[in-house]
Amino acid sequence: MATIIKPKIPGAFPIPCGVAPGTCILVRGMVPPCAKRFEFNLQCGPKLYPGEDIAFHFNPRFAEKQLVRNHYECSKWGPEEVSNNSPIKAGDCLEARICCTCDSYKVEVNGKVVCEFKHRIPPGKVTHIGIEGNIIVDKIDFNGGKPPEEPKLPIPVIIPITNGMCPGRRIRINGKTPPGAKRFHVDVQCGPKVNAKEDIAFHFHVHFADNKVVRNHFAASKWGKDESDGGMPFKIGDYFEIFIHCYQDIYRVRVNGNRFCDFIHRISCDKATHVVVDGDCEVSQITFDPCDESAPPC
Repeated sequence: MATIIKPKIPGAFPIPCGVAPGTCILVRGMVPPCAKRFEFNLQCGPKLYPGEDIAFHFNPRFAEKQLVRNHYECSKWGPEEVSNNSPIKAGDCLEARICCTCDSYKVEVNGKVVCEFKHRIPPGKVTHIGIEGNIIVDKIDFNGGKPPEEPKLPIPVIIPITNGMCPGRRIRINGKTPPGAKRFHVDVQCGPKVNAKEDIAFHFHVHFADNKVVRNHFAASKWGKDESDGGMPFKIGDYFEIFIHCYQDIYRVRVNGNRFCDFIHRISCDKATHVVVDGDCEVSQITFDPCDESAPPC
């Protein structure tokens, strides 16, 4: 455990070993009686707001009696999550614990869980905790920098797409590439069989040796034309989060929170029934989420 005693506020403080599932940050201090607001920011660099992306913004506002959560990315705030009747009061002693899980940040204040915030930016990008506003901090404790062993799905992973693929569907894949990884791929395909025994609507193939990601389709036992522009967003040994958004005309892929590529449909998306992940990777979860738009944002 690492500890910072009586840090000067406002300030941004490096998180030893970074943030991963299993990391907990404990902040002890006091909220002055005349306090209006303060904030904890789990952020992606050392500069205070607005200098860095913020993976998790925790902001009690005493005049409004609200507890606001959000993220900040590419100089824009996301949608706020707001709780009324904030459990934190001006004049109180404070012991706040922020813990990272595979899916979210969970916050306890004085022993009581007050909120959970789903990841919008991969936690592996977080390097500092920024603290600003009306708060006196006695100390910050960092614990659990090494993530616990996560569940691993057996490779190849073969999962049916819940309710089928259609415009508006989004696939989320969380995992890690092990040391020595050479390649892995994700297939959105038209059946459960692997090794090119089904038509593949979208083939997403990460080649570390060639430093490229190939996209293609497979139909009637033949591969189509490769697409491989855009560089390499993955690193060997790192955690990754892949979102595959299905829109009316394209699949759009985001890797670790950043837009990576578009792939125009070559097979009607409603024919896709399964997701397959195979190769040199460890997959902890695959989920299917609704997406708000049927047309891609600019």
